Amino acid sequence: MRVKIEKGQLSTATSRSQGAVSERNLAQLGFLAREGQLHIAAADRVIAIYNRLDCEVLTEGSVFVPAKLFSDVVRELPDGMVEIISEDNQVIVIAGGKKEFTMKLPRVDDRAWQEPPVLEASSEALLPTEKLAYVIDQVQFCVVPDSPRNYGSVGYLHKPKDNNLRLVGTDGYRLSYAEVELELPEHFLKNGVCLSKRALQELHRMCSEGFTEIALAVSQDQTTMEARVPGYQLFVRLSAVRYPNYYGVLPRNSLSTVKVQRPYLQNVAKRVLLASDKTRALQLCFSDYSLTLRSRTLGSSEGQESIALADYSDGERELAINGKFLTDVFSTMSSDEVTINFGSDEDPIVLVPFSEPTSCHSMHVLVPIKES
Repeated sequence: MRVKIEKGQLSTATSRSQGAVSERNLAQLGFLAREGQLHIAAADRVIAIYNRLDCEVLTEGSVFVPAKLFSDVVRELPDGMVEIISEDNQVIVIAGGKKEFTMKLPRVDDRAWQEPPVLEASSEALLPTEKLAYVIDQVQFCVVPDSPRNYGSVGYLHKPKDNNLRLVGTDGYRLSYAEVELELPEHFLKNGVCLSKRALQELHRMCSEGFTEIALAVSQDQTTMEARVPGYQLFVRLSAVRYPNYYGVLPRNSLSTVKVQRPYLQNVAKRVLLASDKTRALQLCFSDYSLTLRSRTLGSSEGQESIALADYSDGERELAINGKFLTDVFSTMSSDEVTINFGSDEDPIVLVPFSEPTSCHSMHVLVPIKES
């Protein structure tokens, strides 16, 4: 194999491939040169990433190299054309205007190139990347890889209605969901799928590459999901976690509602939580036209601050929540105004952004805690 390719293209492809390199010292990058294009692939047990780049192919063929070493070399190459040559048991990288840089890398000989899987077109939908990224942003912060509950380590992507795509994340103490309303093929995502934190991060990375749409497809056996934009494919092995019926967590009773300025309340909560202990308990004390936030460390520190509420006059209510969960929600919201819905000290608190992108809707639910 022998190709010439622009360093910027090579750098983009190797950077993308890092998402499929979970064991950096053992991972490999595969190259296939044919018909004027260089295909670059990386895969581990969960994620596979394929890139396709236009280049000058001098000799067709395939080769594998250590992923970390090759990526480190590419990162330091000078701008301009790069020549990659596979010969004997080495891969030679040549760069520089006068070809003054040469690096010889070991070739991995016990690997064979595998073509990416082909999923049925009937299971595919085109999604706006901007809105898919927004949906992931609103949920992925409460998907925790080391959650003690298996469902807490995945996000649940499904269709609650024919033309609604919703992503849900919960660890049993908090729940967030975000959805987008758009035209979806009838056979797309008939059953919901569970996506790991890594899968959500790679989907978000793909959405941030400047493409307007992303093609999403799920295999018939529900084991693999493909995300695709021109020249870039992401394959994810879907989690076998059985997601719980989260609808029971969503509030059904009528709740009191107040509207607050998110940045201001976020700063107040951070200040008051400086006095909290490891439980991060934060008391919310509502009274007519006022909200007081309190936090304390037993026998040591105590903090509180009050803010005015222009539209609340339902009397005194007091409840406690995990303050970190509250600030996590505020940090992921883009809306400067947020609606807080609450009931008794046993009812969940519901936070809803006042303004969101067109056809998008999100909700964040926090379960109250009992202070001892």
